[in-house]
Amino acid sequence: MGTSKSSAQYGQAYGTSGPYVKDLIPPNVGSGPHRKNVQARTLGVYIAFVLVSLGIFFQNYVDVGPKYRAAALGLIFPGAGYLASANVVSGILFVLTWASIPLALFAWFGAGAILFPLLVWGLSILGAYFTTADTIWENSGYWAPGILFTAFLYADASSRAERNRGYKKRTARNEFILRQAAETDKLVAAASKREEDEELSIESLRKLQFLFDQAFQSLDDWSGFTIVDQYQTAALRYQIYQMMFVLGLYQSTYAPNAHGYVNEAFQRAIERSLTQKVLNFWKWERFTGKFSLDWDPVKKDNIMGVTGAVLYDRVFETKSTEVLLPIFEESLNTNFTETSGNVLTIRSELTGFTIPGLCGAAGDLAAIMMGCGPLRNFSRRLWAIIRNETVQFDTKTKEVSLTGLVGADKIDAGNYRSNEYAMYTQLAITAGEYGDEELKEACGKKFEKAWGVKTTPTGSQHLDLENASCLMNQAALTASIIRPGAYHRMVQKGPSETALRGPILSEVPYPGVLIAKARCHTSKDLELVLYPSADTGVFDLGISRLAPGHTYSYLDKKVKADKDGIVRISVLVVGRTHVHISPTSDE
Repeated sequence: MGTSKSSAQYGQAYGTSGPYVKDLIPPNVGSGPHRKNVQARTLGVYIAFVLVSLGIFFQNYVDVGPKYRAAALGLIFPGAGYLASANVVSGILFVLTWASIPLALFAWFGAGAILFPLLVWGLSILGAYFTTADTIWENSGYWAPGILFTAFLYADASSRAERNRGYKKRTARNEFILRQAAETDKLVAAASKREEDEELSIESLRKLQFLFDQAFQSLDDWSGFTIVDQYQTAALRYQIYQMMFVLGLYQSTYAPNAHGYVNEAFQRAIERSLTQKVLNFWKWERFTGKFSLDWDPVKKDNIMGVTGAVLYDRVFETKSTEVLLPIFEESLNTNFTETSGNVLTIRSELTGFTIPGLCGAAGDLAAIMMGCGPLRNFSRRLWAIIRNETVQFDTKTKEVSLTGLVGADKIDAGNYRSNEYAMYTQLAITAGEYGDEELKEACGKKFEKAWGVKTTPTGSQHLDLENASCLMNQAALTASIIRPGAYHRMVQKGPSETALRGPILSEVPYPGVLIAKARCHTSKDLELVLYPSADTGVFDLGISRLAPGHTYSYLDKKVKADKDGIVRISVLVVGRTHVHISPTSDE
């Protein structure tokens, strides 16, 4: 009876092992046939290389000489040929080869540049050829495959043990996921406001102001951005994309009827994302990763997002994701989720293998937010796990800490520096989306105290860029403005039809005015809450999409819309300034 109740409440989906409650970790996680097929293909090719290598090394039909035999042995693994050379120079090169492998793998997994590991391997084969004298160490033909076979057995045993631990962890987690999800639902319900009542505080507006200041910089001015590399998470494109997410979240939640400089900032962010400094990485990624000189990103994009597909369906009233999403979720569960239910942050398309221990909670927290728009059940499941296992929060002292962090969990993804507070920005965002306002506030206080808050001459505020990257600043800003369920609503629902049909604030000066709220309630009115960005003053506003020729009232004044449905008004903005423009009763 309990199972059927949960199934009815939370819905069922079907995996390779039959139906399961959608909020639970499904039984088919980590069982992906595609992953296994790619891995089997990789191992098949590798075995072929080893057999060819040993065939050349041990054959007696043609005398190929010691140099070629040593080089052939190098096909087994990078540096294996140096075992055959067996001299001081080859020993030094063997050490250098293996010292360079982590860097080559980082370039491959980080930038898709498979050229570098192939280059290291190829150079080790050439090195074995040139360092080999007139004789070789014959036993190297046994040691090289022996080392490889031992390493393979160890990796396979470790992988099996990890999978078995994952199965046990999945069972334990499924015992608390629904309970934790129910507690989350209560928090969301308690912290939620009606959409039409949402208003951004002046404190959050000051942080948002820094983003607007950045958006309106000239395209060759990168002040406030973090410039390290253009391949991984510190790349400029990710900082710009996060700007767009923040602007979208702000407009969707607080100001759906504000266009003006809000839309202009969005357009300028898009323009910035298309500059050569941002996109130049793609030609090098194509060349070093695909060995192609055709770097037109329209022909072959380097990343695709299901959130975009859901948004497209909503805006253009199509239904492609009705077919796509179940397939996507099945592949996400089977090919990109571990048996424990944690998400894999990376997997090689070419080999099918991943890097174990790359990161832990950081990957799950990112997946929670990326998934909460298109796959809410997947996101809720991960949040239940993180909230129950990783987050330590004392509701009395308001102290928060995180346990079980590994690898990249402890770095600032925006500059690759060690940073024990970076995770708290991601946690604050997720807590805000899932209604845990106390936890969100505690996280904010923790990283603001650690990094420090700076105020610019314009009055905008940001975290000290010496301590926190631009990406961390944007994450902190996202946490500051997010509301329970806001990201999910932005993707799945968007502004109401009433707001979309209503009047808009189309002209507003910046610098000058900050918009805490801009919303239409009746399709005919417009409610505004404004603050001065600096000094108090009288500012000219333009309101459009009104009924042509109709009379509207605001602040005990009346104004008539022109033939295009536009009015221009002057408003004294002092502190929090509330303006409600509505049709007069005689219209």
